[in-house]
Amino acid sequence: MNDFDDPAIVPWRTTARETLIDDRWLTLHADTCVTDDGATIAPFYVTDYPDWVLIVAIDDADNLLMIEQYRHARGIVSLELPGGGVDARDADLLAAARRELLEETGCVADTWEVMASLSPNPAIHTNQCHAVLALGTRCIAEPQDEPSERVRRRWMPIADVVRRAMADEVQQAVHVAALAIVLGRMNRWNSA
Repeated sequence: MNDFDDPAIVPWRTTARETLIDDRWLTLHADTCVTDDGATIAPFYVTDYPDWVLIVAIDDADNLLMIEQYRHARGIVSLELPGGGVDARDADLLAAARRELLEETGCVADTWEVMASLSPNPAIHTNQCHAVLALGTRCIAEPQDEPSERVRRRWMPIADVVRRAMADEVQQAVHVAALAIVLGRMNRWNSA
């Protein structure tokens, strides 16, 4: 038997759902599911989070805008891409990316393109992360810090960002994936 002879994978049926937490940033459900062969899986926890955007922002001097901010769950200052949640007020993903880049870094860009949509953890999370390329990025204001989000801007040569990502200095896995996809499509995913 080879892989092509395997029977189709059939999605589970959800027969019951209990919402355990319904808060501003997450909703946690305990589902009761039945597989195609009749096995019951319960509870199976599913977390709803909002979609979010990550911005690969490059200036006219070919530098990439990274940020540093404290991440409480890990207790670290994290080097990462600017970005944030897609809100109901956003007309589309690009509107969310423009808003987040300006709020978080005080920067704007000339051209924008959604490059990829990824599922951070499709086993238990329902959301997607959208990688957005922003070219001609420049700062026009100071970041709009919030009590839970203090950001330091870091302009870095693209090769340095790639080197740091490859050396595990960019800890957010989806950020590394976004960098690899966007820079890879630009033939820039190298540290030379």
